[in-house]
This record gives sequence, C-alpha cells and structure tokens, in this order.
Amino acid sequence: MENFMDFLSKKKTLLFLLMCLSVHAVYAVVFGVLGIFPLLILNIFSTVFYIMVLLLFKRNQDFYIGFTYFEIITFSLLSEIFSGGGFFYIFFVVGMISVIFYLLPPKTRLKHIYQTIGSLFAIAILLIYINRICLFPEYLPLMEVYKNKICFLNLCITLFTLFYISNLYFFELNTTSEKLAYTSNHDLLTGLFNRRFFEYIMERNKNENESEYTIAIFDIDDFKKINDTYGHQAGDAVLQTVSGIIGDCANKGYIPVRWGGEEFILFMPQTAENKAYGYLSELCEKVRNTTVEFDSKKIKITMTVGMCTGTDLINYESVIRIADNRLYTGKRSGKNQIVSA
Repeated sequence: MENFMDFLSKKKTLLFLLMCLSVHAVYAVVFGVLGIFPLLILNIFSTVFYIMVLLLFKRNQDFYIGFTYFEIITFSLLSEIFSGGGFFYIFFVVGMISVIFYLLPPKTRLKHIYQTIGSLFAIAILLIYINRICLFPEYLPLMEVYKNKICFLNLCITLFTLFYISNLYFFELNTTSEKLAYTSNHDLLTGLFNRRFFEYIMERNKNENESEYTIAIFDIDDFKKINDTYGHQAGDAVLQTVSGIIGDCANKGYIPVRWGGEEFILFMPQTAENKAYGYLSELCEKVRNTTVEFDSKKIKITMTVGMCTGTDLINYESVIRIADNRLYTGKRSGKNQIVSA
C-alpha cells in the first residue's frame, strides 16, 4: 500500500491530468448521446486541450497545471451558462480552489491569486443559477430531465478528487515527517545514529538502573592517508563499509553511532567487559578481512578500539572519556588493536 501511495504521489500531476481528460471524454460521449450539442462541443474542445497538455507536459509542468486550473474553472462557467446553472459545475470550481494549492509547488506565489479568481468564478456561477441565465434555452427542457443525474455525477467527481488529493497530502506529510525524524537522528552518509541522538538517549535513560554496559570507540587507522592517496570519495566508501559492518550489531540491541569524522561509538547495554571484548574482536577481524574496492583500487582497512565498562548510566560521559583515552593509547602503540585497560 505504501509503495502504491508513493507511486500516486510521484505521478500525482500526470494522473490528475489523465483524470481530467477522462472526465471530458466521458462527458463528450454522454452529452452526444443525450443530444445536448453545446455541451458536447465544449467537452470535445476540453478533451483536445488535455491531449495537447499531456503531449507537452514534460516541458513545463507547473505552467500547464496553472493552465489546467483556468481551463477547469472556465469550462465550468461556460457549462453553467450553456445549461442555465442547472448542472452544478460549481462543484468543480470549489474543488479546484483546494486542489490547486496542493498541485502547485510550495514556493509558487500565484496560488492565492488563483484561489481568488476561482472564488470569483464560483460567485459568478451562483449568480447564473439564481438568475437562470442560459445561452441555449431551447435545450432547457431536455437538460431539466437529466439535471439531477448530471449534478450527482459532478458531485461524485469532485468528492473523489478531494478524497484522492487529501489522502495524498497526508501521505506526503507523514513521509516528510518521517524523513525529518530520520535525518535528525541519523548520519546521512553512513546511516548510523548521530551524536545528537546518542546523547539524547543517554540523557533520557541516565536515571534508570542499569547493569553492566560497555562503550567502545572505534577509529579507522590512517584514514587521512586513505583520503590523501585515493581521494575523499574513496574515504566515504571506506566509512560506509565500516559503518555497514558496525551497523550489523543493531540486531543485538546495541546502538552504533557515528561520533564524528572517522570515529564511531558502540553502546552495548547489559554487556560485561569479557563479552564486549569478544564481540569487538570479531568485529575488528571482520573489518581486517574486508577490502574496499574503489575506482579499480583495493583498500585494506583496520581499526583501533578503546573500550570501557560501566555500571551507572549517570557517569556515561566518564566511561566515554576513559574509552577515548584508551583509544589514543592504542593509536600511539601501533594501532589495529583493542585497548580495554
């Protein structure tokens, strides 16, 4: 269902134009069968208009959406003049006043002008209905017979359009909210949690009782040399590869975080020192056995890790500092190792 809504969202403008084309084509047939020829001709013109719009659609979508808006409200006004206001095409105008605000891009300043013009057209149509203005009075007896059915059909088309558009709007709103939540909590390059989210989680939970936990800080060895030798894109590929390996631990209940630059943090709740050391050893071995291929070059990578075990989340910052100090001890004493004391 979500994939279907995503498809509708991406193709919303094209689908709307196709829907307009279909409505006019069907009405051309209906009015042709009923013998109401002025409305038949009007719908034929509108059908041709939408065929032309669809053929030129890719060139300037926003322009043609505005053009379509004015076609709909003008068509509605003319239809009411032709029918004496009896078919209630005012539904189309009122519906489009809402729809145009959604279909046009957010930065389009003409939206309010379009809506004002649409409101004036709606008032004009209402006056046509009140005063029973009709350019083709000879068709009034025939139109009176089918008035209620056409009115009901116009109402159904408008309600369907509003239902369709409103559901797309809420889908896009929810999708945007989810993307904002993701980008605020994750590092966009690696997909791991970011530092802000980690600190938020730790501060939120620091007053809870916690059994032993371990925090490990990773640093990719000679990362500056990788960037200088192969370029920053190669460095990004290395970061993504390492983060992919570290990120696999999330299914164990651990929290992987990109701390900054080439540094990562792994928070391992309810994990004693020996268990954490064994897991980190496997992780580092997996990194050592991984080759990053970039631009026909093979890059070997290793990591240095500093780790520290704590028992109280209130002091998690002290645990991080100790792990960080141990990391730098490992960097100074040969790299490619885990320092736990």
